[in-house]
Amino acid sequence: MLPSSGFTRPRGVDEVNDINALAVGLTFGVTAIVTMGVLQASKYWRIMDVPNERSAHSTPTPTLGGIAISAGIAAGLLTTDVPGTWLWPLLLTLCVLLVSVVDDLGRPMRVGRKLLLQLAASGTWVGLAPSMPIQLTQDWVLASGPATAVLTIVWLLWLMNMFNFMDGIDGLTTSQATVMSLGLSLVLVMTASPIAVLPVVMIPACLCFLLFNAPPARIFMADVGSLSLGFLLGTVTLTAAAHGVSLWLSALPLAGYAIDTSYTIFRRLLRRENVLQAHNQHLYQQLVQSGWSQLQVDGAALVISASFSCAALFELSGQHILSGVCMAMAVLGMGAGLWWKERRSRG
Repeated sequence: MLPSSGFTRPRGVDEVNDINALAVGLTFGVTAIVTMGVLQASKYWRIMDVPNERSAHSTPTPTLGGIAISAGIAAGLLTTDVPGTWLWPLLLTLCVLLVSVVDDLGRPMRVGRKLLLQLAASGTWVGLAPSMPIQLTQDWVLASGPATAVLTIVWLLWLMNMFNFMDGIDGLTTSQATVMSLGLSLVLVMTASPIAVLPVVMIPACLCFLLFNAPPARIFMADVGSLSLGFLLGTVTLTAAAHGVSLWLSALPLAGYAIDTSYTIFRRLLRRENVLQAHNQHLYQQLVQSGWSQLQVDGAALVISASFSCAALFELSGQHILSGVCMAMAVLGMGAGLWWKERRSRG
């Protein structure tokens, strides 16, 4: 069980500079090359996301971009000093999630099969990665065992689905994953996490893909990308929670996505709607339908996630007033958006 006092000595933000420059450059390069390759392959074999009444895009757009994100991150990780006991479970789980490419090839997977795939991915991680305690709060730590294994699977399932739900407009999830990874990379340098380099490697992969995915998107990441990013960020938050950072605090950079997803599901349950059925009721979707450009929505979401990330970093460094200010800004922003959404739905 971890000491309730958390981490003892911050490693310092300066240690980010010690990350292998080859890993960052290789990640960007591999992501770029594979993205261009799958873009051409998607066009050649007409593997397209054809717009429907719920779509934010108006023309058929190539998919399979998530393969490039996963390939770039995998290539970068292979050049780092991440211990094999952590590296290979990460890579094998990403390989499991590649099966979701079936859905992107125009053969939609049923909800049950998607869930089984996500369970297989989560189970692969839990079964192969070293067991970890989970620090839920400063004073409440779950020792590694069956309870933490179940919590880990539930946590990863939630984040994979959350990112899948929120990947609905050009550039949103790619830009969000970038700022979330940046925030979490700064959180992890304050810990002894064995995969502290992971969010740093995710940044160039997401930034590179954003060059192709920014509005108007030339290619989508689709299920492979959204599920993989959700899984990877889930493992980052869990390993932070195993090394002195409370889970709620390590997950704070992801709070914008969590609030939109949770609120939307809750409201649909209240209306007795099928929460497993595709819809366009998320806040970001409603903003686009009301006339906001996709770029404007992406920008607003970035401000929200950056504010939540800063709140976490200031809290970890003991600057509680600044943390509160950032938290208040983010919560007020989300609250205003959800209030507007409610007024619009009733009007």
